[in-house]
Amino acid sequence: MNLNHLAGGAANYLSKELALDAGKIDTLRFGLEIIFGTFIKGVTLISLAHFLGILPEVTFAMVSGALYRLLSGGAHCSGYWRCLTLGVLIYLGAGELGFSLKRYLSTDFLVYSLLAGYLLSSLCVIAWVPGEVPFKNIRDISKRVMFKILSLIYLSLWLGASIIVVHHFNSSLALAGLIAVITQTVSFSPPGYKAVHQLDSLLAGFFKERRCSAHDAGY
Repeated sequence: MNLNHLAGGAANYLSKELALDAGKIDTLRFGLEIIFGTFIKGVTLISLAHFLGILPEVTFAMVSGALYRLLSGGAHCSGYWRCLTLGVLIYLGAGELGFSLKRYLSTDFLVYSLLAGYLLSSLCVIAWVPGEVPFKNIRDISKRVMFKILSLIYLSLWLGASIIVVHHFNSSLALAGLIAVITQTVSFSPPGYKAVHQLDSLLAGFFKERRCSAHDAGY
């Protein structure tokens, strides 16, 4: 299935039905591509996580990482199905690690790990956010500062929510979220761009397609 063709067909149909200007068709197509892509990724992740018995961990990891990614930017694969594949593997991996490792970590150690992850991620945000994404390179200084501030605010909220989860819910959720946040932090760092590029090249033999949406929350 070619996501671009599906979104393009839907955009052309809606533009005729709604009598939209021709100049708005591409914008509509782009938006529909994001919606379709997010829906497919969500259904795939939830289905696999439920099958593996790690749905709560994967859900918390996905929310933690995806919201952070929308604000911070980061490296992308060069096609939607590669973005989907890598994103699913990352969030399933975070969920599985959170579920498997919780029994070996004390509450205090996990809280200290969250604090360390928060401080490390904050320093990386100050240094590199917003990370460049396809078709959306932010050069305006005021906008760059805004995305840094929003990312730092988000990290503070995430830290507070994670500490509450550790003490009052299941620590495996917080651990999965921490792994997702650290992975996202790596993705907008210089080494992260190199790593994703190498993984993208590796996946290129399986998926040949157009570049994925710049706003997609995948990798």
